[in-house]
Amino acid sequence: MSFLKKTFKDPAFLALIAFNIIVIIQYRTDKQYYTTVVWLFWLQSVIIGIFNFIDMLTLQKVNTDDLTINDKVASPRESKGCLSFFFLLHYGLFHIAYLVFLFVDFSFTDVNFSILKWGFYGLLMSSIIQLVQNKTIYRQVPRNITKMFFLPYLRIIPMHFTILLPKFLHWQPGLTFLVLKFVVDILSYLFTAPYYKEQASTEQGGFI
Repeated sequence: MSFLKKTFKDPAFLALIAFNIIVIIQYRTDKQYYTTVVWLFWLQSVIIGIFNFIDMLTLQKVNTDDLTINDKVASPRESKGCLSFFFLLHYGLFHIAYLVFLFVDFSFTDVNFSILKWGFYGLLMSSIIQLVQNKTIYRQVPRNITKMFFLPYLRIIPMHFTILLPKFLHWQPGLTFLVLKFVVDILSYLFTAPYYKEQASTEQGGFI
């Protein structure tokens, strides 16, 4: 089955599309809505990182060929212990700094907590589905934990750059940027997803 056919059978991918479409459909021109969306995308980024950490920490088979500790190839246990928690620290500090920026430029008092709550639930569900897929379909596939360390950054940096672009350029944020973010989010997902999907054996079939 081709990559695209598999992707469009992927529940996590479909949930991501649904989430972005709902955000666009519910678009409002008021400042509160856009501020809420920005905070929602920060939450999305945090959720991606947390689930990547869990995925790294609970790997059953690890490819450590490109990871050395004291000039020796790291064992699976060493690689999971070191890189997983280093990722959590590195990713966490990045988002704490980002959090400070958001507090300065996007007041949390302007957030619509009803929208934020339901958006959070949707993102959480999508991430749970993806984690379950990774743990079932790829349980016997050795995965490169070093690449897993960097994949979330490839996913979130274009996404956040897009959504914050109006602020940097002093433009009025609008529907165009939400649509652009949607496109970037999907493309980023498709760019990072092959890392997992290309490693599954043909006997394992699709994603569901």
